[in-house]
Amino acid sequence: MTSKRTAARSVAAAVLAGLVAFAAASCSKSSPVAPTHTLPSLSEMLAEKTLGSASAPVTMIEYSSLGCIHCADFETTTLPQLKTTYIDVGRVKFIYRDYPLDPPSLIAAMVARCSGSNYFTTLDTLFRNQASWASAGNYTAAIKSVVAGIGMTSDDVDACLAVPGLQSGILAIMTTGTQQYGVGATPTFFINTQRVDGAYPFATYAAIIDGM
Repeated sequence: MTSKRTAARSVAAAVLAGLVAFAAASCSKSSPVAPTHTLPSLSEMLAEKTLGSASAPVTMIEYSSLGCIHCADFETTTLPQLKTTYIDVGRVKFIYRDYPLDPPSLIAAMVARCSGSNYFTTLDTLFRNQASWASAGNYTAAIKSVVAGIGMTSDDVDACLAVPGLQSGILAIMTTGTQQYGVGATPTFFINTQRVDGAYPFATYAAIIDGM
């Protein structure tokens, strides 16, 4: 297990290095754009994204990449069941943390964090339409098309992508996941102190939660 975790961290470090280089290059091309809607402050964008009661006895953390098909399966199939059964009734506090594995996923994560109070709606929309943007040649344009349906304009997205500190803030979340928690792939979950690597059916998470 230790060797697998070490290998995963090495892969994660290589992915992060590539994303840092991408972020540096894209920042140099960015210019301020006037958004159609007022964007949240940077601190709001980078705040922990949570569902459920702060006093819930069980905390479930997910490290996820928006371009990951297994993450999309969890978010669109399993999370709604967890929300109804555990989150909405105060038994589980759910925390979503970005762990983008490629440039399209990083851009999508930025757009979601610019959506303010619509964060989880935007996240769900991006996951449900993943096939239309994650592998697109012009993935930024494809993402714009997806989020237009929930009220984010092209100018909103352009302004979002030009926000100083947003890319680096998301990459810092990823770095913390790797360095402090040993995350190297997505999705990775922490249910209180129990780690779960990979997406599983609802019953797997339910059994863990019910045993706590």
